[in-house]
Amino acid sequence: MDISHQNCIEPTIIPEKLNVAEPIVATDPPPPLSPPAPLHQNNHQAQARLEDVQRAVERMLENRSMSYVDGLVLIPSHDLFLVENVQRICICDTEEWVKYNDVLLFWQVKPVVHAFQLTEEGPCEELGPDGQPFSFNELILPAKEFDGLWERCVSESGPDLVVKK
Repeated sequence: MDISHQNCIEPTIIPEKLNVAEPIVATDPPPPLSPPAPLHQNNHQAQARLEDVQRAVERMLENRSMSYVDGLVLIPSHDLFLVENVQRICICDTEEWVKYNDVLLFWQVKPVVHAFQLTEEGPCEELGPDGQPFSFNELILPAKEFDGLWERCVSESGPDLVVKK
């Protein structure tokens, strides 16, 4: 077999048979493959400090918002810190500031950012003195089980709350 290289004067000759060692037959099975490394970090696993997240959200709101209305705010895809560390941004409670318009202009208010991480622990169960569980379960708030529930609550007259379906 002849193989020639560019800019060579003479062709390189490779013999047909090379002395190649035979593969060794393994008696043990190969070790299991490790799972692939994640390409990105899930939001609930993010390790950023809450203060850093608050400042990043405040900067993002100052740079993009001309007005504020209740509802979700899209997280800009070019801001990798927010994409990796924030699951949702929601503007709420603007109705107490808005009297005559439906929109709250950016110069009328300074937004207050509350950042929190949902706990994924289930309810805690305590046993009474007789060894029977109490008639209630205790949850550490903010809990994942209640995520989004507050937004669906409507306050009737008084302290009663009704959950919208």
